[in-house]
Amino acid sequence: MENDEFSFDKLFKLYSWKEIKNCPGRYLLNKEDNQRLHTVLPNEFLNNQTSIHIFTSEMCPDRIHIGKFINGGLLSYEKSDGTYVHTLNNSSGLTRKMNHLNIQFNNDILHN
Repeated sequence: MENDEFSFDKLFKLYSWKEIKNCPGRYLLNKEDNQRLHTVLPNEFLNNQTSIHIFTSEMCPDRIHIGKFINGGLLSYEKSDGTYVHTLNNSSGLTRKMNHLNIQFNNDILHN
């Protein structure tokens, strides 16, 4: 379910992001922020203010954590070593990536 506390714009301003090459609307933390935040759980990354849903996909070996909010969402990959790759996505970027991973959501509720 979307959360009114966070938005794409608010999260974009909190950290330094770089757009993922050939993936409009999808961003990775810059190297410095990633080194500082790669061990932070997705729910902690969002100050426990947004519900996180966890998925698996045949398209990806990592567990996928998704928190949806106004104008987008956080999609974090849980690596086998317990670290995370956090990606910030605008609405179209999140929808496109979820479709690629065969994860569907409807009426702001996530499911697979």
